[in-house]
Amino acid sequence: MILFLNAPGTEFHQRSSRWGGKRNRSGYLVPPIFLATAAAYLQEAGFDSRLLDAAALGLSRQELLRRMEELSPDLVVIEASTISIEQDARTARRIRETCGAEIALVGLHVTALPEETLRDYGPTYVCLGEYEEPLLELARCRRDGRDPRSVPGLGLRCPNGTLQITPPGPLKDLNRLPIPLYRDLPLVRYWDPIVRNHPCISIRTMRGCPFRCEYCVAPQLIYGKTVRFRDPERVVEEIRRLQKMGVREIFIDDETFTLKREHVLAICAEMARQKVKIDWSCFGRVDLVDRDLLLEMRRAGCYMIRYGVESSEPAILEAVGKGFTPEQVRNAFSLTHSLGLKTHATVMYGSPGETEETMRRTLSFTLSLDPDYAQFTINTPYPGTAYYRKMKEEGRILAESWEEYDGSCRMIVRLDTVSPEKVEAFVDASYRAFYFRPRYILKRLRGLRRKDEVGYLFRSAGRLLAQTRAGQRG
Repeated sequence: MILFLNAPGTEFHQRSSRWGGKRNRSGYLVPPIFLATAAAYLQEAGFDSRLLDAAALGLSRQELLRRMEELSPDLVVIEASTISIEQDARTARRIRETCGAEIALVGLHVTALPEETLRDYGPTYVCLGEYEEPLLELARCRRDGRDPRSVPGLGLRCPNGTLQITPPGPLKDLNRLPIPLYRDLPLVRYWDPIVRNHPCISIRTMRGCPFRCEYCVAPQLIYGKTVRFRDPERVVEEIRRLQKMGVREIFIDDETFTLKREHVLAICAEMARQKVKIDWSCFGRVDLVDRDLLLEMRRAGCYMIRYGVESSEPAILEAVGKGFTPEQVRNAFSLTHSLGLKTHATVMYGSPGETEETMRRTLSFTLSLDPDYAQFTINTPYPGTAYYRKMKEEGRILAESWEEYDGSCRMIVRLDTVSPEKVEAFVDASYRAFYFRPRYILKRLRGLRRKDEVGYLFRSAGRLLAQTRAGQRG
C-alpha cells in the first residue's frame, strides 16, 4: 500500500504554498491538494493508494506511528516545504524505523535541493517537480521489479553510494489527472478565516504563471514558462462533487485565476449551464481584470478577489519583478468595490530598497484602498528562486536553519536600509492598524449574515491579537 502523508504539524498551513508560514496568525489551514491529486492518480492506475492528513487531524508523531503500524504501508510519500523539511525528515525516519516503509519526499524544497535532501535526510527517493508521473512510474517499477533509476523526475542513492537525479519532464495535460482524493480528507477541519462559508475547499483550474516575480517559488522552480488549463467541464464537475460532500464554498487557488480571460468566462458559463450555485473567491491580478469580466464572475457566484499589492513604491515593485504599478492597484480595487465584490490585499515588506518610510507609505496606501481583508508578509528568499540566489551570492541571508524561513513573521535577509527587527515589528503593527480600527470592526459586525459567522470572527480576532501581542522573533 502507498500512503500519501501530510505529516504532523498544524503550524505549517500549506506545504505546497507559494510561501511558507509557520506560526499562522489566523489558523489558516487548507487541504494538501497536490498530494490528494497524486493519490487519486495512482489509485486510478490500479494501485492501493491512500491519503492521510495528519496535520489537519491534529495527530502527534506518536499517534501517527500507531497509525503506521495499523496501515503497514510499503511506500510513504511525504510533501515537505522549506520551513517544514527538518520536522518532516524526522517524521520520515521514525516511520521507516516503525514499519520499514520506503520514503519518498516530494515538494518545492525537495525540487530545489534534491541532492541535499537525499544526502542530509536519507529518504529512499526524492520526486521532483509535478510529482504525479514520477510517482506512478516509481510505483510501476516497484511492482514489476524494475530498476527505477531511469524514471524522469526521480532521485535516489545508487548501490555504490552515489546520488542519481534524473531531471523531471513536464506534465503537459492536466486533464489526464483525476479529481483529488477528497474522500480521504477531513473536509470540515480546513479553515480560511476570511471566507463566508465553511467548509471552504481550495481547487486548482490551472498550473503555472508567466510572470517573473523573483520571490515566487513554483513558477520558477516547477512550471517555468508553461501555463496549462483544465477543461471547464472537469473543473465544474469537481465543484459539484465537493458540494455533494458538504462543501459550501470554493477558493480557486490558481497562481492567477484571471490570467486567461477565455478560461475564466468558460468556467463561469459552465457553472451556469450546469446550474451550479456556490460562493467562491480567487486570486486575481490588478492588471488582468475589467468590468465585464468581474460582472460575469459575480454572476457565477464569485464574491471576493484576492489581489497582490506588495508595495506602494514603484521602485520596489520593479525590483521584485511585479510588472504593475500602484495606480493599476488602486484602479482594480476601486473597480472591484464598485461592482459589490469584496477584496483581499496581500502586502509584502522587506524587499530590497525597503525603509521605515516606504513601509509606512505602503501601509497608508493599503488602508486607502479600503480592502475588506489584508495580509502582511515578509519577502523571503526561498531556495529555487532568483531572489534566493541573489541574496545568497551577496551574503545577505541571516537564517541558520530552514525552520527560520517563515514568510509570515521572520525577516531573514540583511538589508542596508532597515533592520530585520523593524520589519518584523512593522508586520505586527500593520495587522493591528488594519484589523483593530473601530470603523473596520463595526463594518465587519454589520456584514455578518449568520450566527456562526460571529464565532468565526472572534476565533480569527483572538488568534491575531494573541500573536501580535506575543511578538514573533526568538
